[in-house]
Amino acid sequence: MAVGCSALWLSSPLCADLPAEVRRVHAHLTIDDAPGALQEAEHLVRKYPKSLEAGEVLIVALAANGFEQRAIDAWYDLSFTHPNLLQNRHLLEELSWGILKRELQSTQYGVRLSSLVGAYLTHDARALTFLLKMMRDSNAVVRSVAIQMASSYGDAPLKDELKRLMEEEKIWMVRLSVIQAAGALKIKELTPKLKAIVQSEKSTYEERHLAIAALLNIYEKVAPVELESLAKNSRAGLRHLACSIAAHFEIDEAKQLVLQLIHDPNADVRIAALNAFGLYYRKFTTADQAKEILREPLADSDPAVAITAAWAALLIDADFAAPFMTKWLEDSFAENRRLAAAALATSGAFGADLAVRFLDQSNDPYLKVNLAIGLLGQQREVQRCCDLIFDLLQNEKRKWMMDNHANPLFQTLVLSQIRYVDHIPNYPEAMDQMTRLNLVSLLAMAEDRRATDAMKSFLQKRHWGITGVASAMLLQEGDESSLEIVRELLQDADPDVRLQACLVLAMMGRDESVLHDLQGAYAQGDHERKLHILEALGRIGSVESHSFLIGLLKEPFPILRVAAAAALIQSLNH
Repeated sequence: MAVGCSALWLSSPLCADLPAEVRRVHAHLTIDDAPGALQEAEHLVRKYPKSLEAGEVLIVALAANGFEQRAIDAWYDLSFTHPNLLQNRHLLEELSWGILKRELQSTQYGVRLSSLVGAYLTHDARALTFLLKMMRDSNAVVRSVAIQMASSYGDAPLKDELKRLMEEEKIWMVRLSVIQAAGALKIKELTPKLKAIVQSEKSTYEERHLAIAALLNIYEKVAPVELESLAKNSRAGLRHLACSIAAHFEIDEAKQLVLQLIHDPNADVRIAALNAFGLYYRKFTTADQAKEILREPLADSDPAVAITAAWAALLIDADFAAPFMTKWLEDSFAENRRLAAAALATSGAFGADLAVRFLDQSNDPYLKVNLAIGLLGQQREVQRCCDLIFDLLQNEKRKWMMDNHANPLFQTLVLSQIRYVDHIPNYPEAMDQMTRLNLVSLLAMAEDRRATDAMKSFLQKRHWGITGVASAMLLQEGDESSLEIVRELLQDADPDVRLQACLVLAMMGRDESVLHDLQGAYAQGDHERKLHILEALGRIGSVESHSFLIGLLKEPFPILRVAAAAALIQSLNH
């Protein structure tokens, strides 16, 4: 704060007349003596009641003390006589940060969480102190979110806190966040802890796979002797890790180790080895050698292993692999059929002919849509695939998910098995929407004329508060065809559809054309809609929204004040 204040005050013409007074306020803030700064600022205003600079200093001091309402009132009082105050971005930033800092002390965890999210969305260096404080919060939800956000920062204090949490954190969902963050930040010192998670029999599936992913992020290279040690370890988790490392770094010397692990006693290790073989090591074998290597796993008693072997076989000889894959596509258990369909879709052009055949043969709509997803990527049977996807979107009301538990390479569309979790509101619904929105996106990319109707239906039927989460997936994909479909819905007769379309365009494309529509919808919106509108305005980050957002800093609800302050800072820093 002190640096920003210094830039504001010392560049001011007031400093020529009041250098001692200004510097005294600045000095108090530098040493975190906010009460002393306020005392000096109030004295300055009494001495120079008409001074713009003295009024600005008072506002900053009030904000630093957590008196955000008094600071906002002082800003409005000063703006009546100095209309250009709206142009002072330093002052607006200090005012907004004062609100976020104040609400971070709330006894309501929801308000603290909103303040944390608001600070994070600013992408400002001052968010660091918020993240560090919330990583130590008493509420597990707040800790988990803060840890996930810390992954975007590389600061040493955050890494040190993650190291402590890796040792001490007991809550499972928070531990998952710590493991993920350790990999994202490449904290090498945590390598032994991550290896311990991988090899522990007590680790859950999620912990083990996140730890493997984290280690792959951390490793820059692996010595052959270390890889051999992992591959021959008595712990299945470390043998699994060896396969993942070998494939990730494409280590030629590891071929024999991988081939041996295809026959490992542990099914997860066999799958990891087959993945490595299919992705890389098959290139260094003849077709006859590969068929001999796959002979045993193709007959494996574990369906996931056998299906993975059939996928690898497709990449070598489609005719040879077809009977093995067909067996699973016709299996009596739906989950085996659908996993086989996802594996077939993942094989790309190698399995396209077989996939087309089963579009006709199968009566399982989920199997067929899994195949359709892969075929669209190959531009095969485009209209039939679009019909299948559109029909399922229209007729299936149960929740969906993309499942990769059997094999991380195979994303399988299945009925949702996701349970509610405390730290993500409406989690099953959010994942269902992300899945559905992805399918709508596929229709859009295929230029299917029904994509607009599918998107409209999606926006009409979804609950408020979930669409923004689902939109984040398309935001990452950056698919312009989906954006064009949403733009068409800005003219829809249904005001809810129009507003949802505005939110999606703001979140996905930072489209300034929807700015006034969003601001106009705010007054009539309920609490949840207002929050989404504020988030969207912050995402757009337009200077035109400054006046509107300042007016909302006086909202009676603390969460809305926090959201408005965060949106204002984002706009100022855009």
